[in-house]
Parts: sequence; C-alpha cells; structure tokens
Amino acid sequence: MISSAIKRNTFSILFFIHRSKTNKNGEHPIYCRLTVQGRSKEFSCQLWVKNDKWVPAAGKVAGTNEFAQTANNTLHTIRLNLLNIRADLQSQGKPITAELVVNTHLGKSVTHYSLIQIHEYHNEHHVKKLIGKDYAEGTYARYKTSLDHVTRFLNHKYKTSDIFLKDLDRAFAAAYEFYLKTVRNCSTNTSSKYIKNLKTVINFAVNRGYIPNNPIQYYKAKLQRIEKEYLTEKELRAIESKKIDNERLDEARDVFIFCCYTGLSYSDSEKLSNNNIVVDINRKKQIHIKRSKTDVSANIPLLPQALAIIEKYKEHELCVYNGKLLPIKSNQKQNAYLKEIATLTECTKKLTTHTARHTFATLMLTKGVSIEAVSSMLGHTNIKTTQIYAKIINEKVMNEMSMVADQPVAV
Repeated sequence: MISSAIKRNTFSILFFIHRSKTNKNGEHPIYCRLTVQGRSKEFSCQLWVKNDKWVPAAGKVAGTNEFAQTANNTLHTIRLNLLNIRADLQSQGKPITAELVVNTHLGKSVTHYSLIQIHEYHNEHHVKKLIGKDYAEGTYARYKTSLDHVTRFLNHKYKTSDIFLKDLDRAFAAAYEFYLKTVRNCSTNTSSKYIKNLKTVINFAVNRGYIPNNPIQYYKAKLQRIEKEYLTEKELRAIESKKIDNERLDEARDVFIFCCYTGLSYSDSEKLSNNNIVVDINRKKQIHIKRSKTDVSANIPLLPQALAIIEKYKEHELCVYNGKLLPIKSNQKQNAYLKEIATLTECTKKLTTHTARHTFATLMLTKGVSIEAVSSMLGHTNIKTTQIYAKIINEKVMNEMSMVADQPVAV
C-alpha cells in the first residue's frame, strides 16, 4: 500500500499546553503542532498559562483580561503566519512539509528534505498533473509502485518511515537493489528500473534546489540481456492456418495474429476503435495511435492480414457494444487462452502479446523495412531499443552462415 499520507493531504494547526513542563508559577508552556500529510512538527509559542485558564477545545486562553487577549492574539498571528507560509510555498511550486513551514516561521534557513516526502511530491504534484502531456498513466502507476518499494525498504532495512536526502549514499542504493532482488523477488532488470526511478526522483529534487547533488547518481545497477522470444515466419503461418473450432480460442488467436502484424501491445490493441483508422496519401488504411506506455504517436500501415481481422469482427456483438475493433478479453484471459493455442498448434514457444510485438519487429526487419520505420511503428522513444531486434536478426544470420560454412563441400 502506498503511504496514506497522500490520501489525507492534511494541513492542520493545533495549539495545546505541555503539561509535563511546569514553571515555578505552576504554568505550562503553550505549544503549536503543525501536521502536514500525516507528519507533525511541534514548537513552543513562548507563552505560559495555568491549566485552569486553558480551553483545549478552542485552543486558546480563557478570559478577556489583558493577558488572555495578548496571548490569543499571539496564537492567532502564529496561525496566520503558518497559513501564509503555506500559500507562499504553493505559489513557488515547492513541496509543503511540516518541518519546512515551521522552520520558515521560526526563521531557520537550513531545511533538510526527506526521500519519501520528495517522492510523494514528485508523484502527486509533478507526474500526475502532467499525465497526457509529459507522462502516460502507466508512468504514474510505476512511480507509485516505486514509492511503495522505497517505503517498505526503509521500514525493512532501517526501521524508519523516512530518511533525509542528505543521508543517502551509494551504500543505500546497493542495499536497496539487494532488497528488491531478495525480499521483493524482483528480477535483475526490474530492480535496475526501480533504481533508475529512484535516481529520477532525486534528480527532481536537485533540479529544484532541494539538495545540491544526487548522491546515488553514479551508482550503476547491472542489466542482464534477455533474449526476446519471437515467432519465425513459418511458426506464425502455422498458428494462422490452424483450424480452431472453439470461439474464444479463435478470437484470442486472431487478436494475437493482429498484434503480430501491427506490433501493438495488449493495452493499445484493447483500446482500438474506428477513430484510430486513417487513410494515408496513397489511400491506404493505417492505424494512428498514441502508445499507452510511452505516450508517443505512431502510424502503422495495415497489412492485409490485419485488415482481414478487423473486417471479420466489425459486426461482432462485443465490438459493436464497446465501440472497439477487436473482441479482446482481459490480459489475464488472453494469455491463458494463448497457452491453450500453443498446445493446439504444437508451438514450443511461449505465446504472449509481448511475443507478438517481438514477432512484428523481427518480421519487419527481415523483410527489409528500415530500423527507423520499425522504431517509429513500435512507438519507441529511443532507437537503441529497436536495435536489439536488429542484433537478434544479425546473430541469427551469422549462426546460419556458420552452419553452412561447417558443412563439407561436395566434390
């Protein structure tokens, strides 16, 4: 669970007397407790009052004498000043914390920002507000998960709910990566992504002057090369041509084949409607879509195989009802059905929507489509991501050439 501090989003001011402290006149000091998003900071108001002269429910001194009026005016001024400081911080786009507001009120210039505080602010007041502009919905979800991992790590490793940014170092990053791999059972590459998310959040603080530099900037998390599974053209044809009498499996197979010829992910395929079909200058139909993951626009020419599948389901009850092009079930069901299809077609490879996307990339590059065009159709923000597929194909060619070279020449 993500910290409930985000949900509360409170800013409350409470005046109370510190009964554990008493002066020689039998008076107790008046304190102020400021709570912001579940975290509190207390400070003395430099006023003393007897217990019977304090009204807890009102947070004020009882009576109308000069002392009571002066004390209550002081408390009122403190309240107004705290509220004004909050308003100033809001106008400057700075994160609002109890420590920062109280220190500003007391004239303390040194402010130490904490990791969870900045992570929450980055997620809720930066990423979330820029969804649809600079970020996709999925990016916000991933940063929320990142915050959850960091919060749990601090409790697991340091038995604390937060830590100052100034106290971070390379050892912290190494311990966090170890925690992700062992306690959270994340893969090497997934752990590396969460380290990258953490760096981004800290850089966010650096760019806004909350901390002079990123203490884990040069920490390098290792990446493992993962072989992307894809279908050969022969394997793809075998799945395409297989007669399947079961309706749900036939639909799942068609969605999979559609992804193989368009390179669309599950989430992008699921949201396709007639509004995504456009005609290019050559009067050819193509898909125009903003990728869910990267929020990058992509134009994908519709190959005959993909067009045939769209045509097949244009009168399908589910498609008509939802205004979508394909009869897609949940991602969980789709992948479950693909396991059955793999068995039916005697395919030894794992069939998923990711496999379909990888198949599209390798198929296009094999057919001579430029890597720039493939990168654009896949919606990649960095062509280096697409080059992985080109490397796969090059290695495949080299391996096959080696096999030919090793064969004896007929005399």
